[in-house]
Amino acid sequence: MFDKLKKIFSDFISSVTGKISENDVENFFKEKEIDFIEADVSIDVIEYFKQKLINEVKNTKFNGTKNETLKELLARTITEIFQETETLPEIFSKASKRPFVTVFLGINGTGKTTTVAKVAYLLKKLKIRPLMVAADTYRTGAIEQLVEHGSKIRVEVYSKKYGADPAALSREAYEYAQANGYDILLIDTAGRMQTNESLLNELAKLVSVVRSDLNIFIGDALTGYDMINQATTFLSKPGFSYSIVTKVDAEVKGGSILNLAFYTKKPIMYLGTGQNYDDLIHFTPSWVVERLLG
Repeated sequence: MFDKLKKIFSDFISSVTGKISENDVENFFKEKEIDFIEADVSIDVIEYFKQKLINEVKNTKFNGTKNETLKELLARTITEIFQETETLPEIFSKASKRPFVTVFLGINGTGKTTTVAKVAYLLKKLKIRPLMVAADTYRTGAIEQLVEHGSKIRVEVYSKKYGADPAALSREAYEYAQANGYDILLIDTAGRMQTNESLLNELAKLVSVVRSDLNIFIGDALTGYDMINQATTFLSKPGFSYSIVTKVDAEVKGGSILNLAFYTKKPIMYLGTGQNYDDLIHFTPSWVVERLLG
């Protein structure tokens, strides 16, 4: 995991002999630009790293060994890309509204439906009563997939027939949850291609009708640069406050996670690390730092 990026940063540390200078940073990033790009790191993020390190070098006094100091500089630079994050139970505990409405956004194939089930499983273990809502009424098998997850984790799924209006269905689910004492709604929406304006408008309608308390973007760590387009489009319509990144257990290059945090300026809440319902971990910047710097 993150092997290519880890090697780039390791090369940076080993390339510096004696006191590090601004020229050392400039030369290294010029030499390694292609390697960064191949690790899915965008040009803007590469430039961010370079400028931040140049500024750090100007203002840093070397008190320890060279390697320790460079690791500290890199750790600070990586950490500052990310925003402060909370878990969904922490956010839920501060909200007075019940049921608390959470909408999951993202395109097909990112693992959105499985992630909804993982979140429901996590909440249930904490004695928070979730209701999953099958609001993807377009993709064949989508409703059955969520119902199957619900059966396995023993969480109820609110669903209608295919072709039902997702916004109306979600509003009905809210009223059902309110009447039956559910704590939180987890709404699984259709995978929206970020270039389809009409579908994005429909999703914005759903968020408005159901009066969503929290929107979460689901991004696939394997999508590379396309994660930028997906995330920034969903950020503009209907908007989201947190992200969850899936499939980080695969051979992930790492750049997509950096890009997501850099371009959206939104916290990453969880990482999906496998197919089991327990394979969902709370994201922290230190998690990335440890894997990139060892």
